[in-house]
Amino acid sequence: MITAQDILNKEVITRDANDVFSQVINLFTNTDAIVVTDHEQYQGMLLKRTCLDSKITLQTKLHALLSHTPKLSPDTSIEKIARAMAENHIFTLPVLNDDEVIGVVTADDVVKELMEQNLGLQPVKTIMCPQPLSINPEETIGKVLHLFQHENVSYLAVVDHDNVVGAITINTIINKVLHAHSNVEGRTNFESERRQRLNLPAKTIMQEQPLLVSPETTIRDAHIKMHKFEQPGILIGKENHLQGIVTHEELLAPYVGFNKEETIEIQFHHNNDKVEGFNKQEAADVLRAEFLKNYEKYFKVGYLHVTLEQHKETKQGLHRVVCEMKLSGKPGVFYATHEGYGPMQAIRNTFLAIEHQINKTKNT
Repeated sequence: MITAQDILNKEVITRDANDVFSQVINLFTNTDAIVVTDHEQYQGMLLKRTCLDSKITLQTKLHALLSHTPKLSPDTSIEKIARAMAENHIFTLPVLNDDEVIGVVTADDVVKELMEQNLGLQPVKTIMCPQPLSINPEETIGKVLHLFQHENVSYLAVVDHDNVVGAITINTIINKVLHAHSNVEGRTNFESERRQRLNLPAKTIMQEQPLLVSPETTIRDAHIKMHKFEQPGILIGKENHLQGIVTHEELLAPYVGFNKEETIEIQFHHNNDKVEGFNKQEAADVLRAEFLKNYEKYFKVGYLHVTLEQHKETKQGLHRVVCEMKLSGKPGVFYATHEGYGPMQAIRNTFLAIEHQINKTKNT
């Protein structure tokens, strides 16, 4: 059994809780997370995503920015690590031994090991997000920042008339927009510089001609390219037409349930909790009893990702909810989006649409 000890990275970047933000901005060029201590006692992690908060000032102390992530022990299994990362959307976790940080484990290392055991040779289309967010090159950097903050993305395609023309990463936003002028004297000048850049078009900061791999590329090869070019994701498509995206979230999701009894693992988007009336356990029970149990033998191993979005319209006291659902496994990827009033009606309508696709495939 592979454990945290086997994939441990001992080169940990550590800073004191009383340090200020200006002292650590540049460190995120080489890491996604910093271990924060107080008198050598572990306090929490400072995550790269935290830097997206425009309310942070250069003088904000680190103890005010901490994320209390799951903590690993040296003997935590790699499957449990994958689950902790996927469920918390955090891709660098600390490893502690008797309350002392002895290293960190990254998603890259977890994925590399897991692919050797399981799905690495399957085509990347079986795990990709089939309808990724994208932005037009003329839209503002401010809108890009909004998507990064509220949609929990780390890699965004820039699309012009159905053609991929660029990409923007979380590093781009941090280094070129939010904290590009961290050496500017005075808070007023610093804030002014930042506001000006947020009004510029996305094309001014995008990476041109980003890597685009075929949907038939193996998952292993897609991850190797991500790692080689030090990117948080990779775009999937052909002839500059975007068909999907893969980030660490998609790479980890298929492995989350491998040690569970269920053949098909269910993963709910973290924003689902904002939908009125949504109950995670109730939704999982309905999905298994009314839907997934009929396809376990057909899929053998798979995962279902469910995203809900609540809208203002109501009917009989229930909000209109749009459900996006993706079921992936050995037979392929099945995707549908549907709506209903209340979360459960939206979920049922969507899995009926996916059932139609599956049955059509089985009969051909």
